[in-house]
Amino acid sequence: MFVRFFPCCYWRVWAVALGVGMCILAPSVGAQEQSDGSPKDMIPEEGTSEGSTPQRQASQGVGIKRVVILYTHRQMSPINKQWHSGIVEGIKQVYDGPIDIETEYMDVVLQDDKEYFNEWSEVVRLKYSKYPPDVVIPVFFPAYAFAVMNREMFFPGCPMVFCAIPQSFAESQKSKRNITGVGGQFDNRPTVEVIKKVLPGTKRLLVLSGNSRLDLWLSEIAMRQSEIAFPEIEFKALAGLTPAEAALEFVQAGPDTAGLLLSFELDNYGNRMNTTEYLHELNKVSKVPIFGCYDTILGHGILGGALISPNEFGNATGQLAGRVLNGESADDIPKDYSHTHTIAFDHEVLSKFGIAESRLPAGAKVINRRPTIWSQYGRYISTGITALLVQSAIIVSLLLNRSKRIAAEREAQSLAGRILSAGEEERRYLARELHDDVSQRLAAVSIETGTLENKMSESSEIKESLGKLKKNLIGICDDLHRMSRHMHPSVLDDFGLSEAIRSECGELSQRWGIPIELHCSKRFPEIPKSVALCLYRVAQESLWNAIRHSGGSKITIELKSDAEFVYMDISDDGKGFEPSEVQKTRRLGLASMSERIRLVSGTIRTRSAPGQGVTISVVAPIPEASNP
Repeated sequence: MFVRFFPCCYWRVWAVALGVGMCILAPSVGAQEQSDGSPKDMIPEEGTSEGSTPQRQASQGVGIKRVVILYTHRQMSPINKQWHSGIVEGIKQVYDGPIDIETEYMDVVLQDDKEYFNEWSEVVRLKYSKYPPDVVIPVFFPAYAFAVMNREMFFPGCPMVFCAIPQSFAESQKSKRNITGVGGQFDNRPTVEVIKKVLPGTKRLLVLSGNSRLDLWLSEIAMRQSEIAFPEIEFKALAGLTPAEAALEFVQAGPDTAGLLLSFELDNYGNRMNTTEYLHELNKVSKVPIFGCYDTILGHGILGGALISPNEFGNATGQLAGRVLNGESADDIPKDYSHTHTIAFDHEVLSKFGIAESRLPAGAKVINRRPTIWSQYGRYISTGITALLVQSAIIVSLLLNRSKRIAAEREAQSLAGRILSAGEEERRYLARELHDDVSQRLAAVSIETGTLENKMSESSEIKESLGKLKKNLIGICDDLHRMSRHMHPSVLDDFGLSEAIRSECGELSQRWGIPIELHCSKRFPEIPKSVALCLYRVAQESLWNAIRHSGGSKITIELKSDAEFVYMDISDDGKGFEPSEVQKTRRLGLASMSERIRLVSGTIRTRSAPGQGVTISVVAPIPEASNP
């Protein structure tokens, strides 16, 4: 839509013609104003400051600031939406008081009916005669030309902040007071430079526009600019063509052709459509890349260009208007001509025509990029990977610690096993020495003593002493024999676990006078010596504990087995104990039994309660491949 109007006189001619036309179209408004009795001298002269009229004072008394935005184009124009959103946002950035924003649409581009403008002008005059606005914002130069030429008729003494006015035209209005605004050098030539950069083989450029007065005038100026600046390219103006007709022109132009869309309001058949609507229809039938000059149509089918942003112009205008609403004089606010174009492209259209981003000008903006997985979820992926690595490190550390712990436990278990094995070997050695050496020697001494006793028949005193000595020696031999059997029962090696426990029960029962019953399976299997010795020692320790601590009158042992396990229960009817209290004291006997059972991968459980006796249950597995 925006182009740089080559000689500044074109702006003046067009604007003056429009302003004069609008004045001619609305003569009855002035006449009616005078006939209504409003004194002519009540209308302030050009340059009257804001707030100098009764109407202004009444408006200020309301407490709500009023802003009128005067648009050149019809209401539904997409470019109006961008201007409007920018203006409103800019005002709110600077002014935070209550505000009432009115919008008026001249539709000067498509309307040329005198009666329409007369009636529209009368509505505007009546609408703002009692409560004039605090700021008027004319958008684009036709609206500005109308507003500034009819200012005292419609908005007397009201500050004016123009939007999107060519700098050359705005500078020609320096004599006008109480006016500021935003303009710039609007030029289509940067877009042609972009076309040459992106499509270096372009030989023909078809300039598309509508058939309204504004469309044709903008197209004429664009053609003048381009033909002078780029003589190596063939330019052709296509005004008012339907999308199908324009597509046919592209086909006939042949390869190395591109399109430049300016503005579109009206085709040659009187059909109204805005630039965005026209572009959508054109893309359905044309396969030629289309460029533009403003970003309103970026994302709607153009490939890109050096684009001016109506939204940015509107935002800057709104900020200036906000300063006026805050009390600054428009004459004290410098006009802003700093806004220029931004080079931007549509990634989807680039992909459609197979154009790599490397061919774009440096620093170009690209919209509609298809987001990669990393761009969409990179933060979550990196967080997840970090968490996974941390968790993996923790798991590896735990596994290493676990393996070290297991190795340490196995080493401790092996050490405990070796200690117990060494203890058993030492017991076996001592038992054998006591039985085979010391006991035999004492027996020999006892026999010699008996022989000596028989020879000393003359002296009864000596004979009596020798008898006592023999008796003591026999007692010592019995004790050594019993001690030898307790340290390592030979019956366990010779006859197995059940007979060894039976022998131990008989010996303890005879010695301590406590009934000990053994209930054993008739066919008790032969089990490995290590398991048999473990169970024997547990039974031995349990029997001794029951005899010494339980105070019971009976002890029972149940010994049975199946193909996989050996089961042993040792019970007494004594006074029992509290298991939690025993665990605190960590008695050596119970700890020893638990360690022995653990070495053969078995389990041991102690059940007791005060006054209910004690039951020790042992379960030991029988190894599948074992050496008895």
